[in-house]
Amino acid sequence: MVTVGMPETASIAVRLRQEGICKLDSFLTQVCNARRLPPEEVGAYKGRSLTSGWEFHIETVLMTRRLQILLDQRFPFSLPHFFLIDRPEFLTWPHIEEDGRLCLQAENKVAKPDHPAEAAGVLLGQAVDLICACEAGSNEDDFRTEFYSYWNRDLEESPAWLYSLLASDGPCRLVRIWRGEAWSVVGESEERVLTWLQHSYGKQPQFDSTDLACFLWLPKALLPKQYPRTAGDIYRLAQTTSGGKLLLEQFSRKGKNPFYFILGADSGNGPCLAGVVTRTSPTVDVRGKRRNGTLNGFRPGKIPDSIFTPRLFSDASSASRLKALRVDSAWIHGRGYDPHQAKLSKKRVIVVGCGSVGAPIAQHLVMSGVGHLDLVDPGTLDWANIGRYPLGAEYVGRNKAEALAEKLQRSYPHASIRGFNASYEELALRGFSATRDADLIISATAEWESESLLNLQHVQGEITGPVLYTWTEAHACAGHAVLLLSSSPCLQCGMTLGGKARANVPRMMLL
Repeated sequence: MVTVGMPETASIAVRLRQEGICKLDSFLTQVCNARRLPPEEVGAYKGRSLTSGWEFHIETVLMTRRLQILLDQRFPFSLPHFFLIDRPEFLTWPHIEEDGRLCLQAENKVAKPDHPAEAAGVLLGQAVDLICACEAGSNEDDFRTEFYSYWNRDLEESPAWLYSLLASDGPCRLVRIWRGEAWSVVGESEERVLTWLQHSYGKQPQFDSTDLACFLWLPKALLPKQYPRTAGDIYRLAQTTSGGKLLLEQFSRKGKNPFYFILGADSGNGPCLAGVVTRTSPTVDVRGKRRNGTLNGFRPGKIPDSIFTPRLFSDASSASRLKALRVDSAWIHGRGYDPHQAKLSKKRVIVVGCGSVGAPIAQHLVMSGVGHLDLVDPGTLDWANIGRYPLGAEYVGRNKAEALAEKLQRSYPHASIRGFNASYEELALRGFSATRDADLIISATAEWESESLLNLQHVQGEITGPVLYTWTEAHACAGHAVLLLSSSPCLQCGMTLGGKARANVPRMMLL
């Protein structure tokens, strides 16, 4: 039993911690026959901020195993950590980290910090169940369902990143990639990739072209023992896919060394993507000259694809795993689970008026996943605006529509956002035709000059989509919105000659 003296003025947190350590020590030493760990053993776990711990033994079907339970600085408001000492190599068993820490189901839930022994008992039961499942191999598929967690572990110290704009499904296909030193971007087309880059970083001279990459849609997400380590592993994976063999032959002829691959599969927990790059090094003959070993026995251009492809993607060429990050619209707006995202990404909305009402509306439209947005406003951002505006001081003096479009475009490079420094009437006189294709037009000007023109175009059928009129009362104490469909009466029909609404909006009194 550990006894710890406490001053009478100790805080609740300190008192709970000391009492919790005593209760846990009593439970572990009496029930589990545990021994208290000396400071040097506790300190052997780097980067964990652990303060105290115990070690005991558990019996499994296969053997007696050593298990350690350690506390961090937040205990008892954090749960104890369990570490398996007798364990196989990392990534052999799921849910066990590099230093042996077990990832348990209830480890983030601390309902009763004053009952640490009971919490430790529940976690101990989970730890034993996990170890037994690992021994039996019954939880191997967890490597697939949590593919990202495991693929991105045990990478190189500073792995290259691969930003993906790809649709996360089959079939196997050739795609386009822009190669950078520290990161690259892959997408379905060159235009899509370069547009994303220019939206994110502006029009830079290096964003001028892309190369081919190969997307392989696999039957299943890979287990760690299947992670490619050579180009030969990639070649063998391609044979397991539909159309992968022929696609790899095309890629071997049209691609460029180093060769970039994107591996995709359904993990059972949604689609997953991973990146691999293979490098083919030229061979050196007895005279010290570099030569292409894949052509041995053949003249250039005469080697059959069935021989050239496996030579190019062989075990003699290395493969490096890349950390793939999805940056496509479906992932950003709903983690791939929003069924409406496919439609929203194709919608076009025009916001007329980018003031304190229109600007937040525009921002939330893009955040919701609307793929095409046109902003219209002739006004200039002033210091008095920024307290109620998405833009800050760095944009003061800029046109509201153009500045807002610039900010939103950089923040959401997968979307297409334009800003127009003009009134709506001016744009209409210049032949602005985007209104004919708009899925929705939002008027947030509260100016009858613009609204009357929109209203007239809507009534006469020049605008066929719905129009939403928005405005606030004085001091923004109340807001109003009127949606008019193509078959609805016009806005003017609902107004008096003095510009007031004929129908009163119900009000709520706040006490």
